[in-house]
Amino acid sequence: MNVSGSCHCGSITVRLETEDPRALQVRACQCGFCTRHGARTVADSKGRAVISAAGDSLHRYRFGFQTADFLICRHCGVYIGAVIGVDRANYATLNAAGLNFAEFAGRDVTPVNFDEERVPDRLARRRALWTPVEVIQARVETAIGSKR
Repeated sequence: MNVSGSCHCGSITVRLETEDPRALQVRACQCGFCTRHGARTVADSKGRAVISAAGDSLHRYRFGFQTADFLICRHCGVYIGAVIGVDRANYATLNAAGLNFAEFAGRDVTPVNFDEERVPDRLARRRALWTPVEVIQARVETAIGSKR
């Protein structure tokens, strides 16, 4: 099944391929970044995701241990999800609330806290549990035909 969503302005779209969205846990990370964004994240290690960003819309932000890129729309400010690269592969957790994934609306949320986690354990957990992802940044044609 495909679950699709986008940021508020539509500059970034996300498609999550998952067998059964009802089987996925919806998490509320308790870190300062996620709580300030009202994040409700989902991931499927057996699924696949594609994040497509038009032009310069994708902003990457790192904090703390600097182990993941937190993706934010440069235009509307929506937090899309977090991405890591491990062993030549990319993995993501997706913000179902920010992407307006209807399949997860109103679901019970499990609070999670990873403050005590060490970097090697954090990377191993993310590699094992996050969704394999492809991030595509497409150039946008302007009205006069130049690329940006």
